Amino acid sequence: MNQKFIIKFEQGILEQTFKLAETDVLDGVNGVFELLDEAFIDQVLEIFNSMRKSFLDAYNRYE
Repeated sequence: MNQKFIIKFEQGILEQTFKLAETDVLDGVNGVFELLDEAFIDQVLEIFNSMRKSFLDAYNRYE
């Protein structure tokens, strides 16, 4: 994929995507998995909560 690693998280209707150049990651795919530690996953989950709140706030203003 254009010499990039793509990391994608989905939760219901929400999605987060991270793109990394292959040259920015040591040890190839194994290096990508090393980035996905517990602290990173916790932050991804926090962002999903924020995204959901933003969407619901906008949706409620729409009605």
